[in-house]
Amino acid sequence: MRIQRIAVRQTNCYLLRTDGDVVLIDPGPPGGAPAVIAGAKAEGVRPSDIRLIFITHGHLDHYGAAAEVKAWCGAPVASYRDEPEFSRDRRNALPPAQTLQGSLARWFYLLLSPLVPVPPLEADLLLDEGADLSAYGVEARTVLLPGHSPGSLGFVTAEGDAFVGDLFVNYVVPARPIYLSDRKAWQRSYEHLRGLQPRQVYVGHGDPFPGQALAHIYPARYQFVWWVR
Repeated sequence: MRIQRIAVRQTNCYLLRTDGDVVLIDPGPPGGAPAVIAGAKAEGVRPSDIRLIFITHGHLDHYGAAAEVKAWCGAPVASYRDEPEFSRDRRNALPPAQTLQGSLARWFYLLLSPLVPVPPLEADLLLDEGADLSAYGVEARTVLLPGHSPGSLGFVTAEGDAFVGDLFVNYVVPARPIYLSDRKAWQRSYEHLRGLQPRQVYVGHGDPFPGQALAHIYPARYQFVWWVR
């Protein structure tokens, strides 16, 4: 199995490759499709190789390019069953923040968002906890990880690689996301994932990190380089 990361602005798109089959995870924000397609072509991936477009959660920076990428490769788009409806409410795009900077950004967004229409997530496959992805060429099962959004859905491969969306962020050190829809749900998801003992954790923003680092996840403010240094 090979894993390639494609940076689409601040969002990570991943290509998970096994014996010619590819699962594409989080194609990124609107306008990100050209970067995803170019990155896939650079890795020798053909449109017909992509079996599934997996969306970890219904925030625009993760699904915004899905329709264009689907038009290129023809693969179905999959998400947790409730996320398409969740994405239709603009207020859900930025949950309550854990830092002052994040709160200011959220207030600014809520003020201006009525002026900018946000297309909802359109999914062909609605998945739940424990869904088997082997039909798409990947030995993996989904794991529900609410907290950042109510329907955040990741998966863990048979080799122990965990793709978790925005459950964590790792710009500097592995940390909580700035935005949380439910703190208690996030804590339960963190403990659940830690109990699965993944060998590597692949996040939606920042660098992947080894599973051992789950022993200490930093507060959201540690995403800022100036705070750590």
